[in-house]
Amino acid sequence: MTVTTAGQRAELSKQAVQSTAWAYGSFVSGKFLVFISTIILARLLLPSEFGLIGYCLIAIQYLDILNGFGVGQALIARREKIEEAANAALVAGFVSGMLLFGLAWFGAPMLAAFFEDDRITPLFRVLAIVIPISAVGAVPSALIQRGLRFKAKFIPDIGRSVAKGLISIVLAWQGFGVWSLIVGQIAGEVVATLILFALAGWRPTRRFDRRVTRDVMGFGSHIISIGIAGAIMANLDYLLVGKVLGATALGLYTFAYRIPDLVIRNSNFVVGKVAFPLLAHVQSSQEELRLAYRTLLRYVSLFTIPAGIGLALIAPRFIDVFFPDRWDPAAVVMQLIALSLAISSIGHLPGIIYKSINRPEILNWMSIVKLIATGGVLWYCVGWGIEGVAVGQVGLAAFFVTIDIVVVSRVLSFSGWDTLKAIAPSLACTLVMAGTVVLLDRGPAPESLGGLLAIVAIAVAAYFAILAMVSRETVTSARKVVRSAMTRA
Repeated sequence: MTVTTAGQRAELSKQAVQSTAWAYGSFVSGKFLVFISTIILARLLLPSEFGLIGYCLIAIQYLDILNGFGVGQALIARREKIEEAANAALVAGFVSGMLLFGLAWFGAPMLAAFFEDDRITPLFRVLAIVIPISAVGAVPSALIQRGLRFKAKFIPDIGRSVAKGLISIVLAWQGFGVWSLIVGQIAGEVVATLILFALAGWRPTRRFDRRVTRDVMGFGSHIISIGIAGAIMANLDYLLVGKVLGATALGLYTFAYRIPDLVIRNSNFVVGKVAFPLLAHVQSSQEELRLAYRTLLRYVSLFTIPAGIGLALIAPRFIDVFFPDRWDPAAVVMQLIALSLAISSIGHLPGIIYKSINRPEILNWMSIVKLIATGGVLWYCVGWGIEGVAVGQVGLAAFFVTIDIVVVSRVLSFSGWDTLKAIAPSLACTLVMAGTVVLLDRGPAPESLGGLLAIVAIAVAAYFAILAMVSRETVTSARKVVRSAMTRA
């Protein structure tokens, strides 16, 4: 068994934090722009218009799982014959993208019939253009991630957000309604794909290898099945709300989900981008895998848990400050979704472990179990409206995290007690922070942007002050690793 030295452990932590810092910097900048555009668009558009694009995005996300046959992640995991694998991935992406675009075009009327809204047909047909565009851009994106070049990923991510936000806002201001969101989505994807090719420094060649193509497609087949199950679970709530409760309810639910999704769920997505190639590099040593998993789990929880609980507590005041009264029904839903995503963040990393050690079949079987549970619970809960669906999400999150902890303990010899120790600092400090927010929110703080920012600032200060007291080692270690990593960025 490979022995990990103290120097190797320090280098691994440094690499993880440096890569995460750039990836998260890209995420924060891009999502801040999305947040600003959401505030503006919510004042220009109606909940039902958000619901219409919500219908289309549900179907697009299902189709996008098949896009490229999942070979982008296979490309990241490969250790040899990268050029041949990249060529195979590009061909698979282009072919699948065009086929899926055709499927979307001819299937649009069926989607409109399912949701009983004829306006969906032209919207979905136009939005489906993003499928082949994103398929082509997946290869340079995977090559950049494979090389842990997350600094380079900053530009296309920002470019996508700027293009999408600006074009959507301008068109909405000019009265184009839901079409402003459709055109903005397409423009953002075009800009990001062009920038990715410019930064990757890769151009396709004619070098192909049958064995490499077969290996890449085989890995991708597992990722597709995992992705389909994951997409169904991730969008089943939207599907049920849209079908049973209608476009306005879907618009409110989508809106309530958007802010927690920006803050918490996308944080997991960013960490996954870093963790997958990083863990793939150390897949031969279980000791190094445990080290990397423990490090990522601790630092991820330091953000996602307090962010989720904090957002759940301030959601009503947040909506009152930033949005018109028509969005008030989304407040309770936003609170519950933020809580569910905070819980779910603990169970995100185990799935990356299974893929990084070339055991995606574990994640595949777990996805099937989770899908069955999700369908049953949400079908039952939708009868209580969007609030009932959000309550169901909290219960499912707690159940799924329990399963994830049990399975990863067997695969990685990382027990539930180890998990609790890793997240203990964030749990303890979050309790203090939550108490601070509750006290301030009941106090004389005005219902204004200044009052909201004051509550947030004091709560964040209390969180880090307690963290420094109960786990000085965590703060000191994080400071040293970040400083060291940034000196080499």
